[in-house]
Amino acid sequence: MPVEQAPLIEVRNVKKIYRVGSVDVHALRGVDLTIEKGEICCIIGRSGSGKSTLLNLLAGLERVTSGELIIAGKRLHKMTQSELIVFRQKHVGFIFQSFNLMPYYTALENVAFPLSFRGVPKKKRNVLAKDALKAMGLETHMKHKPSEMSGGQQQRVGIARALVADPDIIFADEPTGNLDSSTSDDVMRTIINVMRARGKTLVMVTHDPHMAEFADKVVNILDGRVVSITYNDHAAEAAKKNTPTVQQGDDNT
Repeated sequence: MPVEQAPLIEVRNVKKIYRVGSVDVHALRGVDLTIEKGEICCIIGRSGSGKSTLLNLLAGLERVTSGELIIAGKRLHKMTQSELIVFRQKHVGFIFQSFNLMPYYTALENVAFPLSFRGVPKKKRNVLAKDALKAMGLETHMKHKPSEMSGGQQQRVGIARALVADPDIIFADEPTGNLDSSTSDDVMRTIINVMRARGKTLVMVTHDPHMAEFADKVVNILDGRVVSITYNDHAAEAAKKNTPTVQQGDDNT
């Protein structure tokens, strides 16, 4: 009989407590969750629900107070800070709400930059960055700086940067939060379709129920607890529905 494959991400009774003055703030109160390889998972909740804290723990940006966190067979809850840094470099990509592009760098330089930490030679960095930008439909914007691009184009640069090192998992924090509704849908479809084409696992957090329509699994979190997990059989169709051709002239700002 075939051996059952373990989930890519396992969260076991994870708690996170912050000390604020003399008060303990319980951001997570015993979260259990599994995410499979190649799954599109949306963690949804209102402000203060604990969703961003959970994302930071999954990404190795913060440490759990208690519980177990296992990703790609690695026990993050037992890692040192140095080990977590190496883990992020090897396994993780990020898409940020505010794009987080370096203003004086071109799109090509922004996308290539993370590869410098891996010791990738400059020539190869540029080749990989060009390929990632082409996948985002930004062939003619490689030499543009962020101020010369629309919001939608800047986020596509951010997606290319997250993918350029070929990570196992992409974490996205409100990836369309700074875009208007029309551009949000276009960018979200781009993210989902690229992730599926490349077999990547995507974990995103949002407060917007509409964004959850694109996910395979929707994890609803409230007051630091998972209150429901639902599955969306129509996620692939939602991502493909009215999928636009990526336009270089997108004028969202």
